[in-house]
Amino acid sequence: MGRGDRLEHHGRGTDVKSGLTVEAIPARCYYALRPQERPGCQLTATVAYGTTTLCSACQRDRSTLGKGQSPRPLPSTTNLDALALLDQAHLEFTRAAGQLPAAIARARQHHATWTAIAAVLGITRQAAQQRSKAP
Repeated sequence: MGRGDRLEHHGRGTDVKSGLTVEAIPARCYYALRPQERPGCQLTATVAYGTTTLCSACQRDRSTLGKGQSPRPLPSTTNLDALALLDQAHLEFTRAAGQLPAAIARARQHHATWTAIAAVLGITRQAAQQRSKAP
């Protein structure tokens, strides 16, 4: 086995060199945060088609597009908790909200107009100018 190899068994990996057991992190289904599109989503992905991960319900309901691709099974893990999913989404939102003023400043440095910035954000020019100011 090569450098950093692990033996995978039902979502748990054993680091060959140190003998430590490492928990696999559950992969989120592509539709986990899209309840309107897939209300039956089970949150935890079980297969991957390229970089798109799907739970068993969403895999069953997937369109015919890409049917020629073979699914790649993902390691078994504990299921995602809906509250853990909410916590993760809140963390990502908080990080993105914190980066917004910097991204607006960069756009302005690269000569983007307030109208163009507002169009990207889907808000008015005045709202874009207000969001550019850090709290």
